[in-house]
Amino acid sequence: MLIYDEQVRLTTRERDILRRLTGVEPHNVTTRQQLKDWSERYLQSLPDDAREVQLIKAVLRRHLPV
Repeated sequence: MLIYDEQVRLTTRERDILRRLTGVEPHNVTTRQQLKDWSERYLQSLPDDAREVQLIKAVLRRHLPV
């Protein structure tokens, strides 16, 4: 992830991982606010998520630079 001021650029690998975890491609995320909005919307743990997925989402929510 590249960050400069309010701009955010996710690498191809990061976009792929987030897509596999959430089913939603974060291709439109270009600012910190968009990243925050996207993470609040799609990184919430769902009842049918596997335990490992829930833990990964929790780590991402906690450590994303928003």
